Amino acid sequence: MASDEKKRQVMRAIIQSGGIEIRDVDGGEEPFVYSSKNRGPGYVDIKGRVGFNKVFDPMVDLLADTLVADKVDFDMIVGMMTGGALPGYRLKQLIQEHIGRPIVYVYQRGARKVGGHGELDTGDRNNPDVVPGIRTLVVEELVNFAVTTCNGVAYERGLGRTVTDAACILCYENPVAIQRLRENHIELHYPISLPEILHFGGQEHLLQSQAVDSYMQFLEDPRAWNESRGFQFYAAGE
Repeated sequence: MASDEKKRQVMRAIIQSGGIEIRDVDGGEEPFVYSSKNRGPGYVDIKGRVGFNKVFDPMVDLLADTLVADKVDFDMIVGMMTGGALPGYRLKQLIQEHIGRPIVYVYQRGARKVGGHGELDTGDRNNPDVVPGIRTLVVEELVNFAVTTCNGVAYERGLGRTVTDAACILCYENPVAIQRLRENHIELHYPISLPEILHFGGQEHLLQSQAVDSYMQFLEDPRAWNESRGFQFYAAGE
C-alpha cells in the first residue's frame, strides 16, 4: 500500500473511531475545557485509540514508517506516561523487526514513584543494556505545547543519555511548541498534523466543514477565539 494511502486510511480510522470531537460552540454547545483552563471547540483523543485494534496498530505502524523514512537512529525508546507508553512499546517491536536488532524500552512516569526506589523511569534500573550515552528516542501519542516532551528529554539527558529526537503520532503544529522544541534542540518526527487531519476530515465529509473552520480558527489564535466569545484566556504553556 502506498504511504499516502496508508496515511489516509489511518486518518479516516482515527476520525471514525471518535478520536476527534468538535462542538458547535457558536451554536450553543458547551466548549471543551482543557487542562490549561482554556476553552476550545475541539478535543483530540489519540491515546484512547489503544482500545481499537483496527486503529491503534495501523497508527503506530505509520509512525514506524516515518521514523524509518527519516532515518532516525536510536537504541532505546522512552514512552512518556500515559499516552506514549503503549505506542512506544509497540513501536519498539516494529522497529526491531525492521532493523533486526534489539531496542531497549523503558517508560517515564508523570511523577516520581512514591516508595520503593522513587524512580521516574521504569525498566532501566540494573539493566545492562542501558549504557551511558545510549541513543534515546522519547515517544508520546501527541504533542501540543511540547512541555512534557521537552521535560522528558531533559530528564533523559540528565541521566547521561543522548537525546536529539522525539516522536508522536499526531502533532498540533503549535507555534509555541515548534519554538520550544527548537530552543531545546529536539527534532520531532510525526506522520500526521492536526491541521492535516482536520482538512482531510472536512474534505471527506467525515467532519462538518463549519466545525472544522471553527477548530482551525481556534488553532490559529486560541486567545482571540476565547476572548471574542467572552472566555478568559490563560496563557498556559507560553
